[in-house]
Amino acid sequence: MMPMPHCLPTQTIKDRFEIIQKYVAQGDVLDLGIVDAWSTKKNRDPSKRLPQLLFRKITGTNTDTVGVDLDEDGINSLRDQGYNVICADAQTMDLQKQFDTIVAGEIIEHVENAGQFLRNLRRHLKPDGHLIVSTPNPFYAKQSGKIWRRGKPQIHDDHTCWFDPITLDQLMRRVKLKPVECYWVQPRFEPFKVWARFFRKYFSHSFMTIATPAPEN
Repeated sequence: MMPMPHCLPTQTIKDRFEIIQKYVAQGDVLDLGIVDAWSTKKNRDPSKRLPQLLFRKITGTNTDTVGVDLDEDGINSLRDQGYNVICADAQTMDLQKQFDTIVAGEIIEHVENAGQFLRNLRRHLKPDGHLIVSTPNPFYAKQSGKIWRRGKPQIHDDHTCWFDPITLDQLMRRVKLKPVECYWVQPRFEPFKVWARFFRKYFSHSFMTIATPAPEN
């Protein structure tokens, strides 16, 4: 049997939301990792946590949106602000509900078990639902410069793993998800710093993959 071709990016976008918006415009939506990490680090007052920008955009588009995060103080703060939010671990949660769209923006690189994470999200998807995953690209052009200057790439303290479009495609297929769309994400072009992207888009800043549930058998 011939291996299935990978779903690789063919288009570059500046803003993830220009694609995400059409998927969250209606139906039941679940957004993960919705507490703004910067507001948590800068403000010790747990009652003044802020929602992530992406979560604000999604809830502004669709009020039938549920937000999930591990930050209990942040969840309590967002709940006080009127958001429909739940404190839970996306790897093990059971919300007793399935969703039309699940958004996992820059989350998979933080979890302990990416396979378990994706399997659990698939359980929470309706049969015709969509899972949207975005994550940093380990081959981002600016990382080469950081390695030359510092001897190592720049990695967030909370990151446990990195994916590129090929490895994420492979993992999704193993947990019975079918990748159907993929995009490079390049928020700022910075030609002098990411000139390599002129020649190879694989040096882009990050990428986003959209998948649907595949048959179990």
